[in-house]
This record gives sequence, structure tokens and C-alpha cells, in this order.
Amino acid sequence: MLKKYFEPGALFSYKGYRNFFISGLIFVLGASAFPIALAITVLDKGGDASALGLILAARVLAGTIFMLVGGVWADRLPRKWIMIGADSFRAFLCLFLLIDSANHLSLWAIGLVVFLMGLGDSFGAPAGSAIVPSLLPDHLLPAGNVARGIVAKLGNIIGPGLGGLAIGTLGSNWTFGLIGGSFLIATSLVFTIKEPPRQEILEDKP
Repeated sequence: MLKKYFEPGALFSYKGYRNFFISGLIFVLGASAFPIALAITVLDKGGDASALGLILAARVLAGTIFMLVGGVWADRLPRKWIMIGADSFRAFLCLFLLIDSANHLSLWAIGLVVFLMGLGDSFGAPAGSAIVPSLLPDHLLPAGNVARGIVAKLGNIIGPGLGGLAIGTLGSNWTFGLIGGSFLIATSLVFTIKEPPRQEILEDKP
């Protein structure tokens, strides 16, 4: 049944989109596990539900403030490199939480890291949406966007469970490291994507 999606001319026969899809799946799983590790860290430090809510809100706030800027960049610059920059930045933040030990950071410092995660989201998300038309022909764009939506939903279901399993096995600090590693793996797949120059994409459109 799945074989038809890999036949010549089918959705996953396009290598760029295939790598983009796998990268997105890996990234979403890590991103969905992040709030679980964050919650355990905040509660272990004595933070209450209000503190956790404010820290999580910092990510949403950053995304809201900078999403417009991220959209403008995604419209004017190569989306591939924006994604690489945003994903690498978020991976660095997770690895920082591992190396500096999130349990040793104050709650406001953790909030700042989470705010910066939201900053990365505001650039990575628009670029990820905008790059799809350069990876697929027009008639496959609806299917490509549906597949991305399925990945997001699956990640949001499976990711927290994987995060909880990692925390129970490795602890929250090493879970941040695992999440950062997943972001780097996702980024390495984006490196393999060959995004046509923007002018070339526009000329190919009727």
C-alpha cells in the first residue's frame, strides 16, 4: 500500500521532500518531548504551576512577537538556510541545558532559554512551510501539506511519551541532550535538500 507513494512521480519519490519529511518527523518528536523535560526540571527546582505556566508562555510570546519577522525572512531568503540556522540554534539551547545543567539554573534563566526557543520557532516554522513548493510540483502540494500535518499530529502524540520514557531512563538533563541531538540529526537532513534559487521557482510557475 505504501509502495505507491515511492513510485516515480509520487510524493516520496522526490528526494528533497522525502528528506524534508523525515527531518520534520524527527524534529517534531524532539520538540514535543521538550515541554515534558522542561516541566520536570521546573518542578524539581521547586517551581509551582504558575511558574511553569509563565515559562511555557515565554515561548509562545517570542513566537508571537517574531513570527512576522520570520515570515518576511522566509519570503526573501533561502528557506533551507533559515531552517538550518533555526534548528541549529534550538539544538544549541538544548545542549546548553545539558552542559550547564538545567537543574543549576535559576527559573528566570530557564525562562530566557525557553523564550529563545520560541525565537527559533518563529523563524523555523515559516521557512518550513514556505520551502514545500520548491520541493514538489504543484499537483502534489496538497498531498505534501497533508503529510506534514499528519507528522505534526503524530509527533504531538508520540513525542511526549518518548520524552517521559527518556526522563524516566536518563533524567531530565540528558533528555535535553537527546532532544538537542535529534534537532541536529534533523538539521543534517535539511543540509541534503537542494532548494532551487527563488527566481528559478518563480519562472517555473505558470
